[in-house]
Amino acid sequence: MSKIDDIDRAILARAAQVPPPRAATPTGARPYVAEAGQRLADGLREENQRLKAERSSGMLVLRLDPKRVRATEFINRDDRAFLESDPRFIELKESLRLNGQEHPIRVRPVSNDATADFEIVFGHRRHRACLALDAEIEGGFPLLALLDAKASETRDLVLKMYRENEERAELSAFEKGSMFRQWLASAVFPEQAALAAAIGVSDATVTKYLQIAELPSYVLAAFEDPRDIAVRWSHDLVKALKTNAAKVKEGAHRLANISPRPAAAAVARALIASGEAPREGRVTASREQAVKIGGRVALRMKRSDGRLTLKFYQLDKRAQREVTEEIFELAERRIRERLKGES
Repeated sequence: MSKIDDIDRAILARAAQVPPPRAATPTGARPYVAEAGQRLADGLREENQRLKAERSSGMLVLRLDPKRVRATEFINRDDRAFLESDPRFIELKESLRLNGQEHPIRVRPVSNDATADFEIVFGHRRHRACLALDAEIEGGFPLLALLDAKASETRDLVLKMYRENEERAELSAFEKGSMFRQWLASAVFPEQAALAAAIGVSDATVTKYLQIAELPSYVLAAFEDPRDIAVRWSHDLVKALKTNAAKVKEGAHRLANISPRPAAAAVARALIASGEAPREGRVTASREQAVKIGGRVALRMKRSDGRLTLKFYQLDKRAQREVTEEIFELAERRIRERLKGES
């Protein structure tokens, strides 16, 4: 082998150790890895901003430990609604156990509370059911909630709670009256008229609910469950108390000790009747009431001295007979229940 061949091989070996020249990078261009990293960072930033916006607007669903969520002081549920013996609470709890929580509650953040991170805006029954399941199920039972940062003001909180309950038609007249009374006592609304305007009802309607919540404790105790008191009884119950409070109290104590407890309607009738003024030497004023359906009078009822007169306007003769028979059957059944309860 010639010396020239040795020199050629040496040159080739040295050339192999030198890296090839790099292509010139166009002005403004960046390596692919850096560009991809920048796009990822931009995407994460946008996602973070989106999540913050959703979180602030109450759109972000959180999975919370129900033990770290507290009830609001303006809770509008009677304590009986959370009893393990309450049929509706049992139904809700079992539905959550089998199907999971389909409807998140709404919460707002709290501070300066070592025991809780959030406070309920609405959904106290769902929270309480999740809390019970969390204690029963191994691994716990998370609570789904929407964060409502806009409910920082108390008035906004109570109105959202009210609207949510109205849509579900779950609050009883007693619970609603107790809620209104608390709003006024806590100065959430300065006066009853402002409260009525805020929820879109008449002042007279608010008065009826307040009257039920403000009934004496012995009247409430006469009912097996005050949540069964109908708002339509408020006027007559208040009138009975004004007319003859002693008789109403006596009747309420008697009704509270009857076993089994009479139906709510029977209790209301008995209390109203016990407050009627003595009839000797005076004529009882008659009362007439009209029932409108579709803006037209469908029925007029007149009550006077134990007599009830019904006058139908929109029903044909056959329908009138059928309704009258149903009313008669209902009256007979209620009278039997009342007489049985008094025996």
